[in-house]
Amino acid sequence: MSDDPTSSQPAPDRPPAAPEGLVVPMRRVLRVGAIASAVALPAATLLGWLLAGSAGAWGALIGMGLAVAFFGITVVLALATARMAPTQLGLWVLGSWLAKMVLIIAVLALLRDQDFYSRPALFLALLVGTAGSLLLEARIVATTKVPYVEPAGR
Repeated sequence: MSDDPTSSQPAPDRPPAAPEGLVVPMRRVLRVGAIASAVALPAATLLGWLLAGSAGAWGALIGMGLAVAFFGITVVLALATARMAPTQLGLWVLGSWLAKMVLIIAVLALLRDQDFYSRPALFLALLVGTAGSLLLEARIVATTKVPYVEPAGR
């Protein structure tokens, strides 16, 4: 590493800067996703209650809650691992996918013999929440203006 202040190499005691092309859209996804989740959770619960009573409300709350949790885990993980090498980032993403699969299997196993919730409401809320979060994330990432190259001074 050079002591030249114009060098684009990071100092040995400082981690490399996170790529703007990842961090800028993911911060926006996190902000907009939090707002959308704050609206979607009570809306799904109310709709479930209107269509199927308290069982529908519980099913919708659990389903939408799982979708929101999975969405949040993905975005927070992307922001937390932005400075890592691509192979390390891939390992964390793969590990989080595995953790999410274990989580959903565990939740469904715990709920298997329960009758306080509506299974169709859980399924529909999980489906709508997952599709909505994917569409939201894709739209924000596709429309966020970020530089094509990182400036040399960063």
